[in-house]
Amino acid sequence: MAAERRATGRGSSGPGPRPARVYDRLKDAIITGTLRPLERITENKVAADFGLSRTPVREALQRLEVEGLIQVVPKRGSFVSRPTVEDILEIYQIRTPLEATCARVAAERIEEDQLALLDRLVRVEQGRGPGRAPDRSLRAAAQFHAVIYGCSRNRRMAALLMDLQNQVHRVRVLWPSTVARLTDTWSEHARIVAALRARDGAEAERLMVEHMERARLSTLNRILPSTGI
Repeated sequence: MAAERRATGRGSSGPGPRPARVYDRLKDAIITGTLRPLERITENKVAADFGLSRTPVREALQRLEVEGLIQVVPKRGSFVSRPTVEDILEIYQIRTPLEATCARVAAERIEEDQLALLDRLVRVEQGRGPGRAPDRSLRAAAQFHAVIYGCSRNRRMAALLMDLQNQVHRVRVLWPSTVARLTDTWSEHARIVAALRARDGAEAERLMVEHMERARLSTLNRILPSTGI
């Protein structure tokens, strides 16, 4: 099946995508691994599958190139990029202080229903133990962090963090997390929730920085053996 056709989801029910959604659909296909690294994406084929002119497709590809999700090779075309160690280092350099800020602010602003949701996520995932499904656990972890982002009441920061988290998720799809790391992840999440419940902003911030550093090292360890670095 062609890369472009998999990206559009041709064959699903509902109306065809509008021009503004070309970018979203292509980005989602890259983030989730439907479009794999080094796969070629051509304007003509994407435009045909979406039933659009080449202009919105070209604009979408340009945006994805700026974000580092697509690489344009002169005289050859556009290809899905392959995440690198440098990408992960850059992402966590930005993500870590912002996540820490969100955790500190959340300790002051989090509401009981939000704490209850975090508690439930931790309880369910810790209860799964070694038999947990990595994909499901990663989605739950994304939800965990999204709740904390929401407590910041800063839409721009929350949107940026969600985008950075999606890019990390792409790496984890390509190089899956170990069950051992997922077990540690939810133990770390449990400690963060305890700090939030105690309204201890400094401790929540410290624990989040520690959590991000461990996540960064784990993510790098997934990539390094395959790159030969």
